[in-house]
Amino acid sequence: MLSKAQIQHIKSLEHKKFRQEFGEFIVEGRKIITELINAPGPFRIKNLYLEEGFPGPAVDHPAEYISAKEMERISSQSTPSGALAVVEIPKVPVTMPQQGKLYLALDGVRDPGNFGTILRLADWFDIAAVYASPDCVELYNPKTIQSTMGAILRVPVHYTPLAPLLQGCSLPVTGSVLLGGTDINNTPLPCEGIIVFGNESQGISRELLEHIPVRLYIPSYRRGSESLNVATAAAIICAAFRRNRPPLPMQPDI
Repeated sequence: MLSKAQIQHIKSLEHKKFRQEFGEFIVEGRKIITELINAPGPFRIKNLYLEEGFPGPAVDHPAEYISAKEMERISSQSTPSGALAVVEIPKVPVTMPQQGKLYLALDGVRDPGNFGTILRLADWFDIAAVYASPDCVELYNPKTIQSTMGAILRVPVHYTPLAPLLQGCSLPVTGSVLLGGTDINNTPLPCEGIIVFGNESQGISRELLEHIPVRLYIPSYRRGSESLNVATAAAIICAAFRRNRPPLPMQPDI
């Protein structure tokens, strides 16, 4: 049975202030927790809670089994999955871009759903890492984690000022813009470099635009259409950058 102090501590991690204070965050869901247990990355599970009668074989990690009512009290989901882990926030040093690899840089992306979806795209398109400006939404926001669908375990995210990063980068730097860029369909794209995406409403800041020599836009085919969501734009542009790279073989359905 969970103590009142345990419940209060777990619930406090729904807030950024306490995640930073305790250096912990919450992960929910059987699939991502199973991946977390088997992942070679820097994340360490401090406490694992499973609902009594949790379906299927138990995960290979020491766990505390709790009642469905207790799981409801500690879960941030409207329908708890039955598995919740308290995970230590790792201290990972910022690594600089390397030749031959493709990176994303996010300038002021504030929506956790957008941020998480972009991280999921980075995983799909084999992006080496994501650089995020300090004013981006926090990676360990529960909504961000849920939106990554496990990609948080495979794609490094580094929070760092982007202007010095781009200024000192020897790789090609491109950025997604709404106006004043070249049509992505008619632009030769490198297989390496950094692709910059801007804030949902304001785009890339003027400070960063000075360091982006190649600016790309996705043409619209209907007048009056709303501008694309930043995550949608990221999907289109990442696909364009990978169009000349052979994909992985299709996996047969099991």
